[in-house]
Amino acid sequence: MKRVVWLVLCAGLLLISCGGRRESAKSGDKAVVEKESVKKSSLLIDAAGRTVTVPENLDNGIVTLGGCGPLRFLSIFDLFNSVIEVDKGDVTDSKNGRGYSYAYSYDSFGPDKYHPDNKLESETVEKIGQKEPSLIIVQKRIYDNYTENCELLASRFPLVVLPDQRMTELWNSNYELADWYVQAVNIVGAATGREEKAAEHIKDVNEIIADIRSLSGESDKSVYVAGLTWMGSNELTTTFPSYLPLMLVGAKNAHGGNETSRVVMDPEAVTGIDMDYMVIDPSSANKLSTPNSQLILEWIYKRNTDDDDSNNIRLFATLPIVWDHVNYDCALAGAYFLDHLVYGTLSIEEVESKINNVFETYYGENGKKVLNGMKLFFQGKSSAYGVQLPLLRELKVVESKGQYVIKGL
Repeated sequence: MKRVVWLVLCAGLLLISCGGRRESAKSGDKAVVEKESVKKSSLLIDAAGRTVTVPENLDNGIVTLGGCGPLRFLSIFDLFNSVIEVDKGDVTDSKNGRGYSYAYSYDSFGPDKYHPDNKLESETVEKIGQKEPSLIIVQKRIYDNYTENCELLASRFPLVVLPDQRMTELWNSNYELADWYVQAVNIVGAATGREEKAAEHIKDVNEIIADIRSLSGESDKSVYVAGLTWMGSNELTTTFPSYLPLMLVGAKNAHGGNETSRVVMDPEAVTGIDMDYMVIDPSSANKLSTPNSQLILEWIYKRNTDDDDSNNIRLFATLPIVWDHVNYDCALAGAYFLDHLVYGTLSIEEVESKINNVFETYYGENGKKVLNGMKLFFQGKSSAYGVQLPLLRELKVVESKGQYVIKGL
């Protein structure tokens, strides 16, 4: 049955191509036909090792497939007006830490401009085929899972595959962008005819990484990362030992492990960790009232209100780096904040200026509204759960009606 459906779709796509935009070239004058016949096509190699002909233009728009990468990397190239279809989550999910969702109003797209998340079923193939896109950008995992349907689309429209994102790999041993990231940017740049922009982005992000490293120093302060968003929001007992911002600034992760995924602990294990700072992912505002999180907040409250100031734990709300995988712009922004906290090499005003530069590096003029947009979003989200988690600000724990609540200082 699957084979029959595939053949029907294939026939449908052939009909589209015969009755669509190529018809004008067949019925046009001889000069147009001759011009097309002698045009030299540009080629690129994508993350699946496929050779792809670069589209002549983007007049018919761009489709992205996969919620972890394609739209994130495409947004670097200021092509919002060319995007005609994306994964549903890029439209209907909360923005949280996705910087590109603040830079561009993807949430304004209607149902005709999105398809099911991380899938490429027959209905989606047909829907995309009817639009005759100039370019389709696919996440590697989606290509691997739906190779047949991807190749069906690729038989009629330019389709490029991007490497899957890495959770803990943004730079190499020389603290320059990792090969996979460079490859992703270069593929999108070549496929959209924006190779210069790709090279500029790689250069600028490498300079940001170098700047962050230059602001790092020596410190014996340890930082516990709490409530990181990974497989959804998490309690304060969940941490991430391989936390990119901490790794980049070279600061001490209080957990001390080397796991590359989240670590979920009992409250007793957390209270046994020696920590100077706790940075909290504001995406976890909905998990601060759980029994486990309450035990942690009670422990911090009692330590911070006793007569011994030397055992105080300072709390801060940082930028979330994970939502639909890692948002590398937020990881870099969070690293600047840690330079401020751990090393004192930046004032908070300088931190915000550096963060705005990160977002402008990724999204140009549209990046200027990302930080403020994110602040407003998390102000609303935390208020909905009766807490305050103002981004990049110090926090305190207060007792209210038998509950322990986080407020901004």
